Amino acid sequence: MEVVIAGAGSIGLLIGSYLAEAGLKVVFFVRREEQAALIRQQGITRVNGDRSEKVVEVDAQTDVGKLPEHAPWIISTKYEGVAPVIEVILNRKVKNPVMFVQNGYGHFDFIRTTSMSDVFFAAVEHGAGRLDDRTVSHNGVGPINIAPYRGDETSFDFLQSVSSAVFPVAFAEDAHHIILRKVLINCMINPLTAILQVRNGELARNPHAKILFDQLYDEIIAAFPEMKNDLPKNAVEGICLRTEKNRSSMFADRENGNPMEIETVVSSVLQMGERRGARLPLLATLEKLLLAIDRR
Repeated sequence: MEVVIAGAGSIGLLIGSYLAEAGLKVVFFVRREEQAALIRQQGITRVNGDRSEKVVEVDAQTDVGKLPEHAPWIISTKYEGVAPVIEVILNRKVKNPVMFVQNGYGHFDFIRTTSMSDVFFAAVEHGAGRLDDRTVSHNGVGPINIAPYRGDETSFDFLQSVSSAVFPVAFAEDAHHIILRKVLINCMINPLTAILQVRNGELARNPHAKILFDQLYDEIIAAFPEMKNDLPKNAVEGICLRTEKNRSSMFADRENGNPMEIETVVSSVLQMGERRGARLPLLATLEKLLLAIDRR
C-alpha cells in the first residue's frame, strides 16, 4: 500500500519511518529537490531512544505529478504550509482521504471551507527532533490519536497494522476533542520551554519552572473545565517526562531562527477562552513574550 506524506520535518519523518518499517510504500512530498534527492538516495534514518538506528527506504518527490494517484495523504507541515498543500490537492482533484497532523486549532476553520470530502485529524504526543534532512531522533513515546472529521470513517484503519509498543496508534470519534486536547497540552508546554529555552523534562524537574507550569496548567484548565478528567495534571507531567530530552516545536523554532507557531496555538486558545468569558492572564503574558522574541 502507498501513502503520501506531505512534509518531512520531525513528525513527518518519524511517521514515515514507522510506516515504511511496517511495509508500506511511503512517498514524501517536499518543497526542496535537494532534500527529495537525499531521501531517495539514502532513505531516512530514525535514531531510537536506545541510540540504535533504523534506516528505511522511501521515495520523495517535489513534483505532484510523480506522486501515486490513489494513495491516502498525511499532511504533516506547519500551519503556514497547509494552504499550499491543499491547493495542490484541490487543483489535482485528489479524492483520496487526507489526514492532518497538527499542533494548533486553526486548521478546522480553514478545512471547513474546502471541498475536501474525506478528512481526518491526528494529534501526536511523541517527542521527535529532526537532526538533518533525512534523520529524525525519536525522543519519547506517545500515542498518535486519530479521528474522522468528515467522510469515510474507515479510511485510515490501515494504520492499525502499524501500531506497536513504541508507535501506538489510537482511534477516537471526535476530531475536535483530540485536537483541543493537543493544543492545550502544547500551550502548557511549548511557551514555557521556548521562553526558558529548556527541554520538556525541565518543566517537571526544575522547581522554579514547575511553579510556572503548575500556574499555567491551573489557569488553562479553569478556562476549559470539561478537559480536566481527560487531561489531569499528572498526564501532562507524564508527557514532559516521557519526552524529557525533547525540544518542543516552539523551542526548536526559536533555536533555529524560524517563526514560532504562536497564533495557531497560543493565540487560538486565548481567543477560545475569551469567547467563554475566561481570563488567561499568564498565557496572555507568555503570548506577548513569544511575539516579542519572534519579532526580534
